[in-house]
Amino acid sequence: MSSNSAIDAGAAVSPRPHRVLSIAWRMTIWYALSTFALIFVASGLLYWGLAGSLYHEDLRDLADNLNNARLLLPAFGGRFVPQPPAKRPSWAPRHQPEIYLRLLDRDGRTIVATPGLAAQLPPPSRAELAAVVAKGGRKLDVVSPSDGPFLTLIEPLPRPDRPGAPRFLQVAMDRAHDEYLLARYRERLWLVLGISIVLCSLAGYLIARSGIRPIAGIVRTAARIRSTNLHERIDPQGLPSELAELALTFNTMLDRIEEGFRHISQFSDDAAHELRTPINNLRGEIEVALSQPRSNEAYREVLTSCLEECQRVSQLIRTLLLLARSDAAADALRRERVDVSELMANLGAFYEAAAEEAGIDLKASGASGVSADLDRTLFQQAVGNLVSNAIAHTPKGGSVRLTANSRGESLTVSVSDTGCGIAPEDLPHVFERFYRADRARGGSAHNVGLGLAVVKSIVARHGGRVEIDSELGRGTEVRLILPMPA
Repeated sequence: MSSNSAIDAGAAVSPRPHRVLSIAWRMTIWYALSTFALIFVASGLLYWGLAGSLYHEDLRDLADNLNNARLLLPAFGGRFVPQPPAKRPSWAPRHQPEIYLRLLDRDGRTIVATPGLAAQLPPPSRAELAAVVAKGGRKLDVVSPSDGPFLTLIEPLPRPDRPGAPRFLQVAMDRAHDEYLLARYRERLWLVLGISIVLCSLAGYLIARSGIRPIAGIVRTAARIRSTNLHERIDPQGLPSELAELALTFNTMLDRIEEGFRHISQFSDDAAHELRTPINNLRGEIEVALSQPRSNEAYREVLTSCLEECQRVSQLIRTLLLLARSDAAADALRRERVDVSELMANLGAFYEAAAEEAGIDLKASGASGVSADLDRTLFQQAVGNLVSNAIAHTPKGGSVRLTANSRGESLTVSVSDTGCGIAPEDLPHVFERFYRADRARGGSAHNVGLGLAVVKSIVARHGGRVEIDSELGRGTEVRLILPMPA
């Protein structure tokens, strides 16, 4: 295989795009993560609220027991024997809270205590009791030697027989029941979170698939469109507002593409037709000339006619190339500062001989001092096409006027004639390529309907527009309006 063939083969195979996650999967992941995050935060807040509620409830129970014990202590002469925790009935919850009491002297020695408390919770140290005296009471969260969580309240109590000699009352609660409840809650919470992530993922996938289903329809419609069925469009009915706007934009693009294809097809047909006529003429004349011996003068006439046809083909090709460059906008305009009034005078002088030969009064005028940045060659061609077109379609004794003036930030060049005019039904099409209003204008044999198309293309490249007014039997006026910034 040659190198060129290898290059062509490589260019024909487009590189495969890098695979990324589809929109459906992205939406699924984001929906699942965001929903799960909300559920997780809500569950965490509920867990935190439950733990705090249990803790404060235990604290209130301890405070109530401490107050009750302090009130009952004088009735027992400052001493009482705490009873052991009641035996839990078989029907009671497994982890029921247990309350313990302990009475301490000023040195921290136990005076009396609920049986079993010493094994669960050792007495406080003298430093801890000193802090209790300083603060008037203290709350402690401690852990027993058996790793059981306890919540205690210690409060100093005055002794009636010895004022100023403190003793202490301690109330403790085994919080294992709270840990048991929270552990069970956590187990159920993790189960709920596990189920939630699965359900969130499934719901997110279903929602994402449902959301992109209209996109899949748009893709299928776009995949069916070929150059042979550019008339197909995406139906925006029933689509969400964002996708409906996308469908309308896509349909608008298809309208432009279809119009472009139609123009290209029509342009190709017209160009082939216009080129076929002079080529057939050349072939016919050459065949006739070669059919039998002729004189030198006869051959000269044939060659002269062939030369005219060649010039016609050459002019047509130049015009087609100019239009092609204008469509592609490949060549930048060669702008220069042009004195428009001087340019109008030069054009008038150039076409004066043709106008006199046709018996037409041609006058050119322009406001002095009017200048603009233009491509001189292209602009002369545009105005020259209008002048020659006006002369060709104005009867003998008529007039053609060429004027130029500036209004604000725009330059207006007008070419008017008193010719036969253009029919209203032909007026919207006169700037189309290869269009000839034959019913309104006879035109010369060399007119192929590209003159006004060239004018419109040149003016468009200058950023301007073309306006035309015409009336049958009264004449036509064409105005070139170009921007002329300060």
